[in-house]
Amino acid sequence: MAEGKAKSYLRSAFLNIYNLSMFGGAMVAAAATGEYVLAAAAVGLEAVWLLFGPDLKPFRRAVDQANREEREKEDRARVQKLMESLPERDWQRAKALDELRREIERDMQHNPSFQAILLQSELDKLSQLHQSFVHLANACARAETYLSALDPRELERQLKAQEAITQKMTDPQVKDLAQKNIDVIRKRQSTIGEIENFLARARGQMNLIENSVRLLRDQALTMTSPNQLGEQLDDLLTGVEALQASTKETEAIFSGMQMQPISPVSSEQAAAGAQGTRVRG
Repeated sequence: MAEGKAKSYLRSAFLNIYNLSMFGGAMVAAAATGEYVLAAAAVGLEAVWLLFGPDLKPFRRAVDQANREEREKEDRARVQKLMESLPERDWQRAKALDELRREIERDMQHNPSFQAILLQSELDKLSQLHQSFVHLANACARAETYLSALDPRELERQLKAQEAITQKMTDPQVKDLAQKNIDVIRKRQSTIGEIENFLARARGQMNLIENSVRLLRDQALTMTSPNQLGEQLDDLLTGVEALQASTKETEAIFSGMQMQPISPVSSEQAAAGAQGTRVRG
């Protein structure tokens, strides 16, 4: 048993309402009656329970089930919060995908070829896939909102204006500022391209998830082993995990792309500079 999991079972063995009620009740009774033998017996029984209880398979199964239900509750709350921020179309897609997931779970549980103990991990993967879909949809919505607020033509105009300054101005400080602006604008153009590429991949992965889950829904009653479901889900989750790394990178891009050009000198100012007017950085 892993050390972390052993500590979790030990903590659960002590910090549960039944154990605390009985142990605490015995200690209160001993203090009220002055029967210290009762207190000693309670401590002894508690020590025996904490020594052997965490290794009992029924107890461990109960703890695992409780932990799973708690994680699922937290995951559902997070997903629900994310879904509330989705555009209507993506919200409808996520809702339909969740309904398909529930239908697949129902059919798999009624499939006589499957054993429930082998099926649980595959059903967990279905839930994970739905959560991943919602996370991708949320990232896509953010990317699309960000891109819609940008004007690539304006960036291009700014770039040409800065390039004109470097060619026409003679003041070294002004030329240096213009070059810094050029570097920033080109970096912005590059990162915008990265966001667009991420958006295309994420949308494609979302479509693949939907189509694959619909196929699984068609196959649910005719599958002969949970492995058939698991293999297909594993392939989908592998693709999603690769995109999740891109999602984190895209989040970093959002935070870094708030900057504007260092000194947005206009083309009119550049023209004035070419006639000998000094432009302040």
